[in-house]
Amino acid sequence: MKTRVDTDQITRAGLAWLLVAQAVILAPHALHAPLWLWGVWLPVVIWRWQIFRGAWGYPGTFLKVTLVAICALGLALAVRGSFGTQAMVCLLLVGFILKLLELRRRRDFLVLAFLGYFVIATQLLFSSEVYAALYALLCVLVLSSALVAVNQSANQQGQRSFRLAAAILLQAVPLMLLLFMVTPRLGPLWAVPLNSSTAKTGLSDSMSPGDISELMQSDAPAFRVTFTGANPQPHQLYWRGLVFSHFDGRRWAQNHMQSILSNIAWDKEQRERQLNRVQFLGQRYQYEIIMEPSYQPWLLALNAPKEWDDGIGLGPDNWLQHRRPVSQRLQYRVESYLDYRLQSEGLTDMQWRFERGLPPDSNPVTRATAQAWMAEEGSAERVIRRLLNYFNQDFTYTLKPPTLGQHSVDEFLWQSRQGFCEHFASSFAVFMRAAGVPARVVVGYQGGSYNPRDNYWLVRQRDAHAWAEVWLEGRGWVRVDPTAAVAPERIERGIDYSLSDEDAQLLGNSLSRNFSLIAELAMRWDAFNYHWSRWVLNYDGQRQQQLFGQWIKELKPWKLVLVVLSVIGVLILLLSAWLFRSPAQPTNPWDRLYRRFEKKLARAGLPRVYGEAPRAYGARAASIWPARATELKQIASLYEQAAFGDNQAVLPELEMAIRRLRLTRLSRTAE
Repeated sequence: MKTRVDTDQITRAGLAWLLVAQAVILAPHALHAPLWLWGVWLPVVIWRWQIFRGAWGYPGTFLKVTLVAICALGLALAVRGSFGTQAMVCLLLVGFILKLLELRRRRDFLVLAFLGYFVIATQLLFSSEVYAALYALLCVLVLSSALVAVNQSANQQGQRSFRLAAAILLQAVPLMLLLFMVTPRLGPLWAVPLNSSTAKTGLSDSMSPGDISELMQSDAPAFRVTFTGANPQPHQLYWRGLVFSHFDGRRWAQNHMQSILSNIAWDKEQRERQLNRVQFLGQRYQYEIIMEPSYQPWLLALNAPKEWDDGIGLGPDNWLQHRRPVSQRLQYRVESYLDYRLQSEGLTDMQWRFERGLPPDSNPVTRATAQAWMAEEGSAERVIRRLLNYFNQDFTYTLKPPTLGQHSVDEFLWQSRQGFCEHFASSFAVFMRAAGVPARVVVGYQGGSYNPRDNYWLVRQRDAHAWAEVWLEGRGWVRVDPTAAVAPERIERGIDYSLSDEDAQLLGNSLSRNFSLIAELAMRWDAFNYHWSRWVLNYDGQRQQQLFGQWIKELKPWKLVLVVLSVIGVLILLLSAWLFRSPAQPTNPWDRLYRRFEKKLARAGLPRVYGEAPRAYGARAASIWPARATELKQIASLYEQAAFGDNQAVLPELEMAIRRLRLTRLSRTAE
């Protein structure tokens, strides 16, 4: 038998669980929400608890309007006119916090709890890693515990609410998995673009000496790649990002022709015109890339791409670009040929001027030397070989090169001779331009870490790389990587094996390089994240087709809907049958003990009459078993104390009395 709960009452356990749930839900937003928001939340929580204790009253209209105005002003100053997704999430957080001061009845409690579920979903806008999903699940569990607690009597223990909420969520897991697999995929509805101003480590749209060496200090993943079939060799993995043709004497950037969006081939006809400039030779490689958020529109791919997913365009210099900045993990498929001829038919007059342009009066020593070498060698190929041989003599590959002045290429080539990949690529391209050969710089990534167990490549930010391209008659644009002449191990084995001990300690890679166990554990964790991204975050219509294609020849959305409805119908029928066959089990400990007492009397031949009160049932049993009258009346009295007197201390005594009760079975005549 249960006590009736006041439908408007907010229990102590319910409020306590709600405040805990709010703290747990708001914690991940501390990374991007304004700090003053927590200065609002803490006084609001204290005020609401004092209201519950009866020490303080509810705030008046003036105070509530003042709080709303202060929060609105704070948000306006924080977003500074850029009202994007992050600002909208902060506005939702403000409502989630201030609603506590209007919490009067259970209806308000339910509104605040349901608002909390929306706030939990916003956590995944900023992080979609496995740990973020597990933490969001914990938030759901704690918030569900608050809902359970507010619907129970005031004397219920809080830990029981947590156990019951956990049981409910576990029962929902099979249906959740079923709906996730069979519901038609309509695209990632959670992929809401965030503010483009969000700081993110990655390649920029320009390059100057020292930019890429700074990326070496980031061990964050850039993207992961899975090949269909054979994997290329590590030295073939040049992941093309952007092409820089404009040089101002120190910094490389895209020229104005490349920055025009209309030059990107989006539709099939434009793409065919762009691809006509490429001759595809040799082996074809098909692969799938899962790219981390970069907040930039350009994508990574092996040169030269021939086929790719919809929504991706081809730039004029053979690089891929997405229609919008990549603010969420993006999965796309590409088909590339590593042996190719790019624009071998020749350059336009405009390209010829752009790809040989140098600022006037810059790097005079390099200009004079390049012109002299070209006069001596007589061909671009011989100048390239001579320059690479020069790089292979007294140059040092290091993360800490000396600072360069106004004529950066002159100082690097003929004085310091110390630099990173961007120094070598930039100086090579400038030298070739000074010799009259079209040249440019390409930035992207090179190599990666191969996971043999799960057959994928992990490319991190520290794998960022820069190389050069020169245009040669009859061959088109040819990749030349001067870093390979100075540090060939960088291309063959990766960045970790090309640095000195001092540079490795600077990056903190010496520990992982010396202890294989740490590297193995890191690779296993990354593999787990990779499969999470591939099979959960990027579970799209194509993967659904692959999963069910063996069962259903032609998978259509209406077939999936029919399957879902059929499965749900079967589950409802099974649940209904179970509910009707199984009597409701008591939830309170005293009711469970009393049910045991009823069964014992029923086995002895005296079942309880429907609607019979415990004291009347005990008295009737005492009249039939006079020798046990004291025990029977004691059991009825103890039950009344526990159920109606909120005295749970008598539960052990009640359990012991029921266990010791021994009754002789009534004869059929007595029954």
